Amino acid sequence: MLFGQIVAIFLYDLYFSHINLPDNDDKRPDIESLGWNDLVTLKRKLSAELKELTDRIVQLDKEQFYKITDEIKDCRTTLDNLTERQKNIRGEIEQGNAALLAVSEKISQSKNFLSMMEARLPSEKEEELQAIVQKNQLLIDSKSYKSDREKNEILSRAKEASMKIEAIRATRTIKEQLLPLTQESAKINDSLIRLNEERESAKVKIAEINSTLDRLYDSKRKLSGERGTRISEYDGLAKQFDAINERLDARGEMRRKQREEYGHGLPSDALFKVKETARKKLESGAKLSFDELKLLYGEKD
Repeated sequence: MLFGQIVAIFLYDLYFSHINLPDNDDKRPDIESLGWNDLVTLKRKLSAELKELTDRIVQLDKEQFYKITDEIKDCRTTLDNLTERQKNIRGEIEQGNAALLAVSEKISQSKNFLSMMEARLPSEKEEELQAIVQKNQLLIDSKSYKSDREKNEILSRAKEASMKIEAIRATRTIKEQLLPLTQESAKINDSLIRLNEERESAKVKIAEINSTLDRLYDSKRKLSGERGTRISEYDGLAKQFDAINERLDARGEMRRKQREEYGHGLPSDALFKVKETARKKLESGAKLSFDELKLLYGEKD
């Protein structure tokens, strides 16, 4: 039993000289150097940090990342609609310009014709000319002429009056046609003005949406970076958490064996710590004492 007593004293001294868990959260302790209570404390600490990181990742996903993604989707839809509308506006403006050109040509031709005809319009009114035509036609119909020469003079007067009447009527017709052409031209011009205003407004909105998209994409990149950092932190903590669980399992098994071999007289984890110290010395090539060799390979006395 002497060996057991020596080991017990050695274990007891080593146990109470063991380092405690550091207070600095930025410096994680070597879990192989920690005792049972320190491991449990560290496990609780890591569990709280893992929960905090999980909450933050969920917040990034649900409250920020997905929200920004939806905003980007809405902006893209609006941008596509505005771009399509701009394309249609360009087509409508081209059609309007073509229609305006055609109407303008008709108006120009009509005005040129009027300018030429008005200079040739007779001084007589249409009613007076009609009376001349009827009078001379009546002379022809009643054969109230004495010679062919007189007949030709009557026909000539009737024809001249008829031609003047046709000139008056043609001028009136062109004037009547010019009014709707002018109105159509004004209508097309107003439509083109509205289309150009709408196009300019769409340009401003597209610029604003592109600016908003740049801001949203920048925010999304930043969130993605933060999310990646948080996930990396989570993975690191999760690995350490798993390592602590494995260490606790090993400590638990060693404590069970300790109780079986030495009872409850030794502090918790004492045997495990001494064996770990002896194992590390052996792995480093250091010389072990007889008690340490017996502790590693021997059986209970």
